[in-house]
Amino acid sequence: MIGTSTYYESVEIQRRFIQQLREVDQDKISELVSLFTGFFLDGPDTKLIYGIAEGRSALSLYDFLQQSSKYENITPLTLDDPIRRYIDPEKNNLIVAATGSGETKSVIRYLEDAFRMEVPVVLITSNIRSRAYDMVTDYDNGYAFVIEPLKGLDRKSLAALGSEFELKLVVMLNALIPELYHHDRGDIQRYYQQIDHFANNAALLKNIEAGHLGDWLERLLNRRGNYIVDGVGRSGFVAKAFGMRLTHLGRNVFMRDGPTTPAFLRGDAYIPLSGSGNTREIIEGVVKAKLHGADVFPIMINIDSRLSSLMDSWGYSKNAMYIPVSLEDISLYWEQDMSKIMATKSVQTRPSISEINSYVFTNAIVAQSMDMLGVSEQYLKRIHV
Repeated sequence: MIGTSTYYESVEIQRRFIQQLREVDQDKISELVSLFTGFFLDGPDTKLIYGIAEGRSALSLYDFLQQSSKYENITPLTLDDPIRRYIDPEKNNLIVAATGSGETKSVIRYLEDAFRMEVPVVLITSNIRSRAYDMVTDYDNGYAFVIEPLKGLDRKSLAALGSEFELKLVVMLNALIPELYHHDRGDIQRYYQQIDHFANNAALLKNIEAGHLGDWLERLLNRRGNYIVDGVGRSGFVAKAFGMRLTHLGRNVFMRDGPTTPAFLRGDAYIPLSGSGNTREIIEGVVKAKLHGADVFPIMINIDSRLSSLMDSWGYSKNAMYIPVSLEDISLYWEQDMSKIMATKSVQTRPSISEINSYVFTNAIVAQSMDMLGVSEQYLKRIHV
């Protein structure tokens, strides 16, 4: 059996990242909540909230934007939206930009455009000595929020290439959501309660049995074929983030249904993420992958699901990875008939419990894979965009 100790170390350091968000000053959290709720609730007019970020930071930010759709008058837009990505000067606009380094060139260019159009800007960064931070703090209609890095981290490979900021970004924004939907300017304890909830759920990932984890990883990595990742909605954001990291490890990775994704072939690994295990597009993908001889490695929450039943019936139950969540959260993933277009509003706006735990899990898998494959962080940086 291969060693898996790095996985458990990575889970623990990521749990510490999450718990550190509890130390953010209450006044700063209250300011950010008031800023967002002021924009969301100020009149019935349609408003555009525009996400500016790159790479995995963008995926973390988009998770939050998707949940802002609970407000009927809010339209979230992103740089990746092929239909609507442009500022509409006739509407109320808010730009939310995220860059851990504060030096992401594309983000800086879009910030300059936003300033020329006099659009309000919220910047989330971890670097107060960066160009983006200086730009936004000097801008009359700008607000900068700083997520502090964890000090004294000995092994950077446990959170390689920006994973710390990206994880903290998605967790912090998700922890704000209860405050945005039930805002009481005198009480922001829901944020801190949610941080504790996310940290407790992340700790459950250490309960995954080492033998199963090692066997799963060995079969996943010991191949020459393509890796195809998949997910719908916010699970899709996690799948894309995992795919980016697999690419950094030197693997040939595609997102299913991407414009350049090849057909499944024998020896490929199909890695779908689905909290419920019932998402229609994922079921269709699993059946197609099996038909063409690809190996399926699903990551899911719900052990009593259509996807779980398929894996059992094919004799591939060892290929399934179940992400543990607390008992109070499991019922969130019992939706029996979901698709991109039919997901209920309760599913669209539920807390990202499974996505955050899947995010921590896949980060820890990458850390363990670096050890197994002998890949250094310098190698990842060479491929990282």
